[in-house]
Amino acid sequence: MPQHKLNTPSALESLAESDYARVFELLHTGIAVMSATGMFLYCNQAFLDMFNLPSDIRGRHVSEFFLTGEQGVMATIHTRKPTFCSSLTTTNAQGISFRYPLLDDKGKLFGVIIESISPSIGRERMEKLLDTIHDLEEKSNYFEQKARKKTGSLYTFESIIGESPATMALKDKGRRFAKSEEPILLLGESGTGKELVAQALHSASLRADKPFVTVNCAALPHDLMEAELFGHEGGAFTGAKSGGSKGKFELADKGTIFLDEIGELPLAMQAKLLRVLESGEIQKLAHKGHLHSDFRLIAATNRNLEQCVEEGTFREDLYHRLNILELTIPPLRERLSDIPLLARHFIELHAGPRRAREVQISNELYRAFGLYPWHGNIRELKNVLTYALFCLEEDGNVLLTRHLPERFFRELRNEQPEPKQEELPPDNLNMNEASAQAERKALLAALSGTKYNKSLAARVLGISRNKLYKKMREFDLLSPSARNN
Repeated sequence: MPQHKLNTPSALESLAESDYARVFELLHTGIAVMSATGMFLYCNQAFLDMFNLPSDIRGRHVSEFFLTGEQGVMATIHTRKPTFCSSLTTTNAQGISFRYPLLDDKGKLFGVIIESISPSIGRERMEKLLDTIHDLEEKSNYFEQKARKKTGSLYTFESIIGESPATMALKDKGRRFAKSEEPILLLGESGTGKELVAQALHSASLRADKPFVTVNCAALPHDLMEAELFGHEGGAFTGAKSGGSKGKFELADKGTIFLDEIGELPLAMQAKLLRVLESGEIQKLAHKGHLHSDFRLIAATNRNLEQCVEEGTFREDLYHRLNILELTIPPLRERLSDIPLLARHFIELHAGPRRAREVQISNELYRAFGLYPWHGNIRELKNVLTYALFCLEEDGNVLLTRHLPERFFRELRNEQPEPKQEELPPDNLNMNEASAQAERKALLAALSGTKYNKSLAARVLGISRNKLYKKMREFDLLSPSARNN
C-alpha cells in the first residue's frame, strides 16, 4: 500500500481518493475529516448512516447539519484542543463524538478529524464510557471514583445535562469545590437547578456514601423551624412526638446538609445557624447537654444576600461564614447551546425512548428558543416542551412553533426592542400617515427580532402569516434592501 501522510491541507482534500479512505470504510465507527474552517472534506459511510447525512456533504459547513457544531468541531478549531461531547443534527440524529485537531510540524491547524460512536451502545455502557473518560481527564484512580459514585438516585456532575462553556466551567469548578470541607454557597435564578448541583457536589465529595439531607427554608413554618433543624426531646412542646425527634443537622452527621432558600431564614434562626457552623454544636430542644454533628453545609439562594445584609434582613457575620466557596449557576439564556441536549432529555422523559426517537424539533422552533428570555430557566423549558408534546398531533413527528403555548409568544413580544425615538413629525403629517409609520416600525422590530423568520414574526405580532406578507408588501419590506431601512 502506498504511503500517505495527512499532514497538509492538500492531503486532507484528496483523502477520499487515498488508501486511508479504504480503511475508514471498513470501520463500524463514524469517521469524518474537516477543514480548518469547519467544512466537510470526507465522511465514511458509517458516519453518514449514523447521522442520516447526504452523500454530497463534502464542501459543506458543519453548522449546516449539526446543532452541536459550535461546541464540537468549531471549539476544537478555536482552541486547538480535543473536544468530547454529544453530536446532534438538525434532524435529531444523535451520536457521541471525539474531535481531534490536526496540526502541522509548526503547530498550525490544518484540519479536524472526528470519531463518532452511536448512542445505541446503550445507556449503561455509555455511562461507563463517560465515567472512564472523566477519570482519565482528572488522572485519578478509576476504582476509587466508582466507589464514591454509589450514591443512590442522587445527581452527579456527569449526569447534569449540558456541554456549553458555561456549563463545563460550572462542572469543573464544582468538582474542585466538592473536595473541600468548607461551606459552599450556590447562587442562581429560580429554575436553574440548584438542588441538582448540590446533589452533584455531595456525590463528588469524600462524604458521598453518607447522608444527604435537604431542607427548604422557605417551606418551614417559623414556629416549627427550630425543632425541624435541631430536633427535640419528647414533650418539648405541645404536639411534640413522645419519643422526640432528630433534627436535620443531627441526621446529616458525617454527611451533607443542603439548606435551600437560605435567604428566607428569620434573623433569630440565622444566629443559631451561625453557632452550629462555628462549633458543630446542636442545641436540641428540651435536651440536657449538647450534641455535636460533623456535617458539610451547602446553601443556596436566588436572592442577593449582599443587598439583604444592607437591608438588615440577613446577618453579615453569617453571610461571610457562608460565602467562602461561591458557585454561580448560569441562567439558561447564557447557555443556549445546551438547549438541544436538554430538549431531547425532556422529550424522552415525557414521551418515552421509543416515541422520542420519532419526535423531531424544527429549526424554526430552535430559533424561537434562541430568542426567548427564559426567565424560568430550565424549569420553564421543561414546561414549554411538555405543553408542545401534548399539542403535537397523534400522527405528527415534528414540533413547530404552533405547538408552543400562547404565553411563550406574549413573553417573546415583551422582549422585542422598542422602536427608537425620532424627532417629532412635521406639522403636515396627518393621523393616517403617523399610524402607518408606527405600524411599519412595529413590523421592522418584529422581523429584526426574529431574524426575519416570517412565521415567528407573525406570531410575535399576533397576526396571520398571510397578513404579515400583505403588510410587508404594503410597506415595501420584502426586498433585501428594506432590512437596512
